[in-house]
Order: sequence, then structure tokens, then C-alpha cells
Amino acid sequence: MSKKRLQIFLLILILALGICSGAQKSVRIRAVGDIMLGTASPQGFLRPPEKGSILKYIKPLLIDADITVGNLEGTLCDNGKTPKCEPDSLDCYVFRMPESYAGDLKNAGFDLLSLANNHVGDFGEGCIQRTEHILDSLDIGWSGKPGTTSSRTVNGVRIGFIAFHSGGYCNSSLDTPTAVEMVKNMKLDHELVIISVHGGAEGLAAMHLPDSMEYYFGEARGAMIQFSRSMVEAGADLVMGHGPHVARAAEVYKGKLIAYSLANFATYGRFNLQEERRFGGIMDVQLSPSGELLGARIISIEQKYWGVPFIDKQNRFTHLVDSLSSADLPESAAHFTPAGHLILEN
Repeated sequence: MSKKRLQIFLLILILALGICSGAQKSVRIRAVGDIMLGTASPQGFLRPPEKGSILKYIKPLLIDADITVGNLEGTLCDNGKTPKCEPDSLDCYVFRMPESYAGDLKNAGFDLLSLANNHVGDFGEGCIQRTEHILDSLDIGWSGKPGTTSSRTVNGVRIGFIAFHSGGYCNSSLDTPTAVEMVKNMKLDHELVIISVHGGAEGLAAMHLPDSMEYYFGEARGAMIQFSRSMVEAGADLVMGHGPHVARAAEVYKGKLIAYSLANFATYGRFNLQEERRFGGIMDVQLSPSGELLGARIISIEQKYWGVPFIDKQNRFTHLVDSLSSADLPESAAHFTPAGHLILEN
């Protein structure tokens, strides 16, 4: 090859590599459900320090993503009193994690956390503000209080995050018009929008998904199908639900994945983990920069030893989600292989 031809060849190669390197990559998101790493109130429900974080066994699966998302059930706060319970009452459930546990969340790879749930206000406004401050200091994005959102940019793609719940202190899942406007506004300057929603009834009786308003002890907990689909119609690219503490159906609606409950993920000491309550999942989702669903899989986990998550090699959470999807959403059900991979229709 002549010197001139070699120069032309090298120039073409350099241009080709430049085009390829400038191409936008897909975004890999891993999302989990409820996280409560142990509570200082009442006493006796913190993992012994010498045993390390309850996240240490599952950490490799959390950090292996562009964005890792979860719901922080309670606050990170070393002080504060709760108006809900008598001191050290075992019959009342309130959650206040030590502030030092924030480092466990950071080390495990969490990028975005929902503070929109029914336990964020257990110890009052001061503990909410303290939690927000700590997460800010660690560069962990959060959404919770009315009007709050968060953003991240990965692989040149700007990603918005909004968390909702039906109760106070939070962006409301009972106010669909406001929620729709929030999503539409965020979509104006973000390529992707992720929604986290803490809602629905709780417990084993709540595994099946009703197409109606749900209640728990008389409290309205949202119409999850209507709300989640409204989020997609407004421009959301992924909707991740939690709150019932058990598996629920998943669907692909207008090309977007909605998981109605990722259940318990890492809930130490105070959660009922009997029967199906001990199973949860990591939803591993791959999206194009334009929001196209390129693939997804469920990594099933099981909580043991008071609430420490481990991989469940029997994939029981996957089986639960697949069967519930077929039963509750037959026309739009998300179907998964026994190994957890979403079956995408051509």
C-alpha cells in the first residue's frame, strides 16, 4: 500500500472511530423496592457492627449499573422523637436508621432514592431535612417532598427522577393531574424519566392488583394501574412500584415497563418476612437514549437472618411476578423466562 493510500485509510479509520465514540450508548438501570437497614427505635434492631452492612452480599449487583434506584423506607437521623409510638414500643412500627448507614447506601452504588413513602415522616420534619442533607452530601439524588425531583446524566443522557406516595410529606400519587404536569415538565429537558411510586394495599392479600383505588386501614393508597399508566402517557420511560411488601404484576404499556411492586429488598429486623414477603427483586432494565425498552430481567433475591438480602437461585420472585402478570394483566402482561429475562415481542 502506498504512503498516500495509507494516509487516506488511516483518516477514514479515525473518522469512523470518532463517529462510533460519539454515538450515544444505552442506559442500564437497576431498581429495587423497600430499603430499611435497621432502626434505632425501638432499641435492639440494628445489625451488630462486626457483621457489616446488610447490603454487602448483594452489592456487586447494585453497583453494576449506570443508575441504581431504590426506596428508602424511613430516615437517616441520629436524633428525633416520634409522635406515633410510646418509647421502645414493639407494637408500633417506625423507622429511623443511624446516619452512618448512609455510607452503606453510597458504597452499594445507590444513585437515586425515593423519600416518598409512609415512613419518611415517622420522626418529624427535622429528620426528613437531616436525611435530605446527608444524601446531598454524598451526591445521592432524592425525590420526596411535594415538588422535589432529581436529575443525573450518564452516557450523555439526562435522566429525571420523581418519587410519589399517597400520604403527606410527598409528591402525591392521589393528585394525578399535578403528577402528569411534573412528568411533562421534566421531559422537556430530560431524555429519560424514571418514576418511583410507593402505593397500594399491603400484605399477602394485596398480591393481586386491582384496577381501582386501594385502601389500607382506611387510608387511600392510590389507584396504581391508572396512576402508573398516566405517568407513561405523560412521558415517563420506566415506572417502578413498591409498598405492598410482596410481589405484584408487571406490564409493558405503550412500550414502557411498569413493575407494580418490587417488594421488600433489604429490610432488617422489623419487617414481616414470612412466606412470600421474604422475596424481592432487582429489576435490571436497559433503555435507549430515546427511551426504547431494549431489554430487562429480574434478579430474584431472598431475605434471610432478619432481613439480609441474598441472590435467590430458585428465582422465586421472578416466578411470582410472571404468574401474577398473567392473572391480573392478561392483555399487557410482562412475561419473563424462568431465568428472569423479559420476553420482548417483535
